Amino acid sequence: MKEKDELQEKSIAEECAKAAARLLESVSRTAQLSSLATPQMQEMFGEWLDIIGRQITREQELPGNIDITARAEEIGISGSTLLGVLLHLHRQGTISITDVGVEKGSGRNEDICSCMKGE
Repeated sequence: MKEKDELQEKSIAEECAKAAARLLESVSRTAQLSSLATPQMQEMFGEWLDIIGRQITREQELPGNIDITARAEEIGISGSTLLGVLLHLHRQGTISITDVGVEKGSGRNEDICSCMKGE
């Protein structure tokens, strides 16, 4: 019984160490990315948001529904990014989000590409 408890404690400690390593790596990446937040980069990002926003509103019948997955693929962005742009447009008063549909997810973070996961 004691060996089983020690084995379980060792397994928990190993999992905690792995989680801490992933957290440290994530903090490091965040720090690296934050150094890119120059005024010029922020302006370019704002222009990109405007371009994508105009593309969405120009091609979307209002009122209407958006298939997030299909529309994101058409534009060339992730579904999560599209949702973020829609929220930006909503906050600006350009559109009003009235309904949101949900379904079971894949069980993994779809926004993190394999290059960021070290795969």
